[in-house]
Amino acid sequence: MECSKCRSEAVVTQSYSGLSLCMRHLISDIESKAKKEIRKKGGLASGEHIYLAGGDDCRLFALRVFVSALFVKRTDIIFVSSADEATTVFSSETLDDAACGLLDAVLEGRTAEYLAEKPKRIIAPLSVIPADEVFLYAKAHGWKGDGISDTPTKQFLDDFSEGRPGTKYALKNTADYLENLS
Repeated sequence: MECSKCRSEAVVTQSYSGLSLCMRHLISDIESKAKKEIRKKGGLASGEHIYLAGGDDCRLFALRVFVSALFVKRTDIIFVSSADEATTVFSSETLDDAACGLLDAVLEGRTAEYLAEKPKRIIAPLSVIPADEVFLYAKAHGWKGDGISDTPTKQFLDDFSEGRPGTKYALKNTADYLENLS
């Protein structure tokens, strides 16, 4: 299979876009979408104190790689070691995490959590990127560990999304809408 942009060997086919991408174009696509998500959430002002939140897995690794490249020339951004010190928290949540989070909240009757005021501004740049693409991004940048483990909800959404590639995006957009109501 060839990359839709350069004819190199593709590493992924995005059912939601119809594109097959080589690693170089996948990285470019991921970084472009993540930057757009940061802008959508209000961007970053000079003097922001940023905390990177997430577990010790490929998602946080990918977030660290992305953020370090993005802010390498921004000397006005300060990275802090705890969420308490931060003005903005960057979450390592992927599209799958966002979609599963809302579906779980609906099924468990916890949707009010999305309407509650957040103590800190949270930006999840990778929340517009499917988990398997985040894993490929992390591997391309040296991640040696495992991928993202499946949960029953993720497996259900993966199966359900097979013929409906916009499902996870619809759930993520609904979660964003609910959070903006607060």
